[in-house]
Amino acid sequence: MTAYQVRPVLAALLLSAGLGQAQAADLLPTLPPPPPPPVAPPVEIGSGWYLRGDFTQAHYGRPHDDTRPDPKDPGTPPLVGLRVGDAGGYGGGIGYRINPWLRIDATIDQRTDSRFRAFSSRSNFVTGANVETGRLDALTALVNVYADLGTWWGFTPYIGAGVGVADTGTHRNFTQTACFIDACDGTPGKGLREPVRRPGRAVASLAWALTGGVSYSLGNGLSLDAAYRYVDLGKVRTGIDSYGYGTRLKDLTASEFRIGLRYDFAGLSPTIPVGGSPYGN
Repeated sequence: MTAYQVRPVLAALLLSAGLGQAQAADLLPTLPPPPPPPVAPPVEIGSGWYLRGDFTQAHYGRPHDDTRPDPKDPGTPPLVGLRVGDAGGYGGGIGYRINPWLRIDATIDQRTDSRFRAFSSRSNFVTGANVETGRLDALTALVNVYADLGTWWGFTPYIGAGVGVADTGTHRNFTQTACFIDACDGTPGKGLREPVRRPGRAVASLAWALTGGVSYSLGNGLSLDAAYRYVDLGKVRTGIDSYGYGTRLKDLTASEFRIGLRYDFAGLSPTIPVGGSPYGN
């Protein structure tokens, strides 16, 4: 075979080898593109916060006399028969759930007017008596901590305690003497004497509360809440009248029955990845 005959044969062989390599390359599997970089887990915005609103029925306990001894009049009798009428009320607050069983909130509750009264008598109610009366309202601002005790069929019982401040105010106050015999107070005649007005006064005291209740989930972040609360409201004062006297009470307490709604933001807010955008790239 001459040199001119060898060249076409070599060219054919080289062409065949190139086509074979191309076909072999086509048979190789196509590799997928590299995965995207990892994205940080989402962070919930607003999770754990809740709002609450409550209606209250307060049944006041019997306060104690806090009249200061008068060295000029050591015979001043103590107050007896102290009573404070029941009152309705309303309030609200904001809270935060720390974990599935522990939460904290701050609440403000206003109790509407109720009447208070007390009696005194130098003669032990033989010749006459004095009545001290007026109107009372009370506002509390408390920070409360609750422990939720588990959930069964949507019901979650809980216990809690709170501490804060109470503001008690009095108005429409007066004292009045009633004579059972003639001239019991040095003025002729029997019966009621002219009432002596006393100014109103507001006083702030340390307040604390103990609570037990149950909530029921209504769905969509809403819960119905019913509770009993014992609250210590501290002191009650009136202003001083023209004779230099005023009503002073201490240890005012109330047993309160509350019902209201809580709106929980947990799980209702959009989630936004850390360092990312909710709309993507």
